[in-house]
Amino acid sequence: MIRALRFVAFLLVVLWTVGAEEVAAQAPTVTGLSVNTPTTTDKWQSYANNTFFASERIRVSVAFSASVDVTGTPHVVLGIDTCPGDDCFATYVSGTGTTSLVFEYAVRGGDGDSDGISIAADALKLNSGTINASSGGAAVLDFGTHAFSNSSSRIVAGGTYIASVSLNNPPSGDTYVLGDTIEVTFTYNETHGYSGGSVSANSAITKGKVTIGENVRDGFYVKGHPYPDFSNRDWVFRYVVTVNDVDADGISIVGEVITGPLRKWVDKNVRRQAIVNSANHKVDGYKGPPAIVGVALSAPPGDTYGRDETIE
Repeated sequence: MIRALRFVAFLLVVLWTVGAEEVAAQAPTVTGLSVNTPTTTDKWQSYANNTFFASERIRVSVAFSASVDVTGTPHVVLGIDTCPGDDCFATYVSGTGTTSLVFEYAVRGGDGDSDGISIAADALKLNSGTINASSGGAAVLDFGTHAFSNSSSRIVAGGTYIASVSLNNPPSGDTYVLGDTIEVTFTYNETHGYSGGSVSANSAITKGKVTIGENVRDGFYVKGHPYPDFSNRDWVFRYVVTVNDVDADGISIVGEVITGPLRKWVDKNVRRQAIVNSANHKVDGYKGPPAIVGVALSAPPGDTYGRDETIE
């Protein structure tokens, strides 16, 4: 009897082990890893055409041997020379329920890797999410032999970016009032250039954007207005406060702040240098010296004033 029970127990262990090995064998594994091709073509040839510039998206595609389901936001860590540790990573965007997952990363101003990006074998991180087989069980995340180092066809040159942002102080206190000038200086890390062709009176005017309350206002370039001096790293824009401008929390300078015809690798966005609700730079356009805010005319009897009729 005891021998029979031991034999049954042995069979159960064998069956459990075989079943576990079958489940492990069925766990989806990575069968492919690819990165999209940069889309920007630099006709000046100052950068290679295999280069990702600021704001362009690096798209990483990961293929599995079986369909997988994703929860949360797993990511793929990108080896970019200027990114310390895991600071640059492509975040999951699509593919759950299929065999191919897509991850994306928007190149930031200042990102750079002259010999090409790398993706390590352990670069796929769950980030508190999950990647499981659609049939159940966790997928194997290791890229194995699909990992690569220094892909020369995938150079990163964040290019010319806004290194700092500064504001002039209000003439009195912490609030700009009616008629005051808001002056914003965007300092780039290097000089840069116009997008191409000769600058004519019909070219798009370069402007700098400032958020006042719920409204985005255009500040006009003041050095060589209306076209920037591309030999200068400091770009200064000015905006004069009008009667409807109010911001009790302080103005903001965020997102895409430069408009106009710039070369593709010139980043128009403030990123880590963004200013949000600057308490020392409030706006109240209802304060200040008296100003004309509207003009009205008396109406003629028809649509024309006649001789000796009064225009008010």
